[in-house]
Amino acid sequence: MSACEPPGSGSLADLLRERGIVDEAERQALLARRPGPWWLMLLQALAAWFASLLIVSALVLPAAGLGTAGGGVVGVVLCIAAIASFRRGGLFTDQMGLALSLTGQGLLMWTAAEWFEPDAWRQMAGVGVLVSGAMSLPRASRLHRVVCGLLLSVALGVLIGSGFAGEAFGIVLMAVAVLACITRERWAAQPWGGVAGALMLAFGLAALVLPPMLMRARTAFLFEGVDHRSPMIWLAAGAALVLIVLLAHLLRTAPPASRLAACGVALLWALVFHAAPGLIVAVGVFIAAFQASQRTLAGFALLAAVLYVGEFYYLLDVSLLHKSGLLVLGGAVLLALRAWVLRIGAGVRT
Repeated sequence: MSACEPPGSGSLADLLRERGIVDEAERQALLARRPGPWWLMLLQALAAWFASLLIVSALVLPAAGLGTAGGGVVGVVLCIAAIASFRRGGLFTDQMGLALSLTGQGLLMWTAAEWFEPDAWRQMAGVGVLVSGAMSLPRASRLHRVVCGLLLSVALGVLIGSGFAGEAFGIVLMAVAVLACITRERWAAQPWGGVAGALMLAFGLAALVLPPMLMRARTAFLFEGVDHRSPMIWLAAGAALVLIVLLAHLLRTAPPASRLAACGVALLWALVFHAAPGLIVAVGVFIAAFQASQRTLAGFALLAAVLYVGEFYYLLDVSLLHKSGLLVLGGAVLLALRAWVLRIGAGVRT
């Protein structure tokens, strides 16, 4: 290691070489794939987006005069160019491919809206499901696949709508993300593991942000038949069921009393915060992501839990005294759970 390299640079590659896991050529390849300084990466990303803007402008502006068909053709061309850019595997080309892909998908959805004007938003969502799902399959950067997964989730949510169907969709998103986390060791090494990992992160993020989106949709004019004042009880019940099943699975080798206590705590948590189903979803996603060592998803779930606590505190449907008591009860449950886990850990060490 040269003196100009930062401390710890290349240590993993050197360790793998010393233990015979990789040869010298593979070690050099690993060293070449190390990310550069953050400022250099930022400059490359900005340059890629600027170059993409110039390319898109050169194609979209002439296509605008060709009508709807021209926009659709340009959208397809941009999506193909994005796939070709991802095959080069560099930071610059990955960012350019992301910009071209998003623009191409947007143009295709705009084309659908122009063709099916009376019911444009549903047609746009239908095209979004097809295009985003297809663009997440070819070789691409992880960020692009995550973004495509988020767009796919949003498009499906628009097609499904609010009410009971929307709450069921939220339960499915949470269940899929949790299932992917707890079975990660089975699919991570598969050829399609990269796609599955990106979609797992996308569906987990979508499950975290869906509850407030459903609440806003319930107040929209499109869903006037929904009782806006009632809590999303189906989402709370389904998320609680997923949380209980998750804890029962993670503690399957523990004594029956421990499994029963954990499921009881999960049920109590769901009863306390049934008016804030997003908090139940965030706790379940965090536990599953933490168990699977998915730091990004776990971090977002923890942030979402903090935000949902704040949202619950300012919920107008419950009195301030009632909410304060529930928050105190929830904190007491967490402290009791912490003491119980520490006690179990001490017993295992002894």
